Amino acid sequence: MVVGISSRSGKNSFGRKTIFTQGGGLRLYLYAIDFKRNINEYFYLLKIEKHINYTSFLGLICYANGCFCYIILSSFMNQINKMYFGFNFFYSLSSMFLKFIPAGNFIHHIENKPTSGAKYMRAAGTTSFIISQEYDYTHLKMPSGWLLKIHKFCIAVFGAVSNENHFITNLEKAGNKRKLGFKPTVRGVSKNPCDHPHGGGEGTGSPPKAHRTPYGKLTKSPTNNKKMQKKQRFQFKIFKK
Repeated sequence: MVVGISSRSGKNSFGRKTIFTQGGGLRLYLYAIDFKRNINEYFYLLKIEKHINYTSFLGLICYANGCFCYIILSSFMNQINKMYFGFNFFYSLSSMFLKFIPAGNFIHHIENKPTSGAKYMRAAGTTSFIISQEYDYTHLKMPSGWLLKIHKFCIAVFGAVSNENHFITNLEKAGNKRKLGFKPTVRGVSKNPCDHPHGGGEGTGSPPKAHRTPYGKLTKSPTNNKKMQKKQRFQFKIFKK
C-alpha cells in the first residue's frame, strides 16, 4: 500500500520558514510498512525494493492467509526464504517476544512498548545486543552505547537490518542531495543584516561580537555560557546578602 505525503519544506503551522535547509525533494509517497508483525503465519518474500525514503531494503511479502504487506528486510533475507512471523519461539528466524530470545544475540526491529510497533533499530545496518534477561525486562545495548530496559513482551527480530553498506554510498552530485529534500546551507556572514545577525558590513569578514543563531541567541560555546551563568548567580547571591 502506498500513502501520499505533503512536503512541509521546513515551515511550521503558520507557514513561516523555521528550518532553512529543507525543501524540495522527491518525497511524494511512503510505503505502508508493517511494523507490528503480529500475524502468526508463514510468508514468502515476493519482491525486494529500494525507496528514497528508507535506507534499508523493503520487501513485499505474502502471508499464507493471502495478505500482502511491506516489511523492512533483514540482512539474511532473500527471495527464496520461507519464514514465520508471530510469537512462536520454535523458529529461529521469526519475530518473537524478547523473553524467548536468549542473551548474547543480535536483534533489530524492536518495540518500545508491547503492541506499539517497532521503534528502534530500523535504519540500514543497525542492530542491538541483548545483555541479560531479568524478571520482566530485557537489557539491551544500542549501537550508540546506551543501555535500554525493554519489557519482555515486546517483539523483536533476529539479526541486523539489510543494506549494511549504506553509509559508504556516494551521492555523486549535488542534485541527488536536493532530491533527498536538502537545500544548500548559506553562511550567516554572507547574508544581509535583515536576514541574519552576522550579515552586512563592508566586504567579507568574521561575524561581529559573539556568534549568534539566525534568531539572535548566543551559540558556539554553550559550556562557557553555562559557566558565566553560574558566576552571575553566585555574584548575585553575594550581593543580595
